[in-house]
Amino acid sequence: MAELMFRGLIPAFPTPVRDDGVIDEAKLAAIVDYQIVNGASGLVPVGGTGEANSFGLATRRRIVEVTVATAARRVPVIAGVLDPGLGGALESGRAYREAGADGLMVIPPYYARPDQEGTLRYFRALVPELKLPVVFYDNPYRTNMVTAPATIAQLEREGLIVGMKASSTDLYHFAQLAQLVSERFCLLSGQDTLFVEQVLLGAKGGVLTSASLLPGYWGQVQQLAEQGRAKEALAMQGRLHPLMDALFAEQFPEAVRRAFALIGLPIGTSLPPVGALSAAAEARLMAAVDELVANGTLGRI
Repeated sequence: MAELMFRGLIPAFPTPVRDDGVIDEAKLAAIVDYQIVNGASGLVPVGGTGEANSFGLATRRRIVEVTVATAARRVPVIAGVLDPGLGGALESGRAYREAGADGLMVIPPYYARPDQEGTLRYFRALVPELKLPVVFYDNPYRTNMVTAPATIAQLEREGLIVGMKASSTDLYHFAQLAQLVSERFCLLSGQDTLFVEQVLLGAKGGVLTSASLLPGYWGQVQQLAEQGRAKEALAMQGRLHPLMDALFAEQFPEAVRRAFALIGLPIGTSLPPVGALSAAAEARLMAAVDELVANGTLGRI
């Protein structure tokens, strides 16, 4: 297999904030170090889990700077470009490059909702100006757009993207794409609940939210799947179902923040419009975390 630029578990993680909504740089450094020490192969700051669209550009640039400085080249940093259009994406991508990011995870222009040719035009205009490796962020749930496998493969052939994060439950779409891209393509799962299935279809790793809590555990899952030990990999994935159900049930990513607080690393609350968890959701999350701590899967800090 050709050497890949990005592979393994690359968590998308929440952004620590103080009570006044300003980023907490000390906690940001702590959460970055926690993930690397516990087995992360890379990091994605200012993605959806990091509430990128809740912060201004200067703040997002600072988040990337602190992440890069703390990572200290131990793992690559792939900053999320979630802007809806060309001007904002150019500003964000350039700022993240100046902040030291190793790559960018770029979502298609979801407000315009272009056709397939429009998506190609967008990346042809954007990527040469960014001057960093780009991972295409496929997330139909958020964008209300489906980018065809052939379009994504064409972006690779033109040298515009080096990989893709697949945040989709459409395994047929994923399987089609896996047949069209090269061995060098960094095909990454973005669906925590279907990680094993996507690895079996060709994913080389994953940008997973729950991996911010358990990167090493998910790394073991990937290893089993790549060894063809699908039943064991699925069983390990299944042990995380209660946690994943709790993390994604409501007020995302507030539950991820609460999970970090429950293991001893409080990182503040989400910014509006995200609100607090309901009492039932909080209880479900606490039960899931307590169970993983009790069986040794997750440790407290």
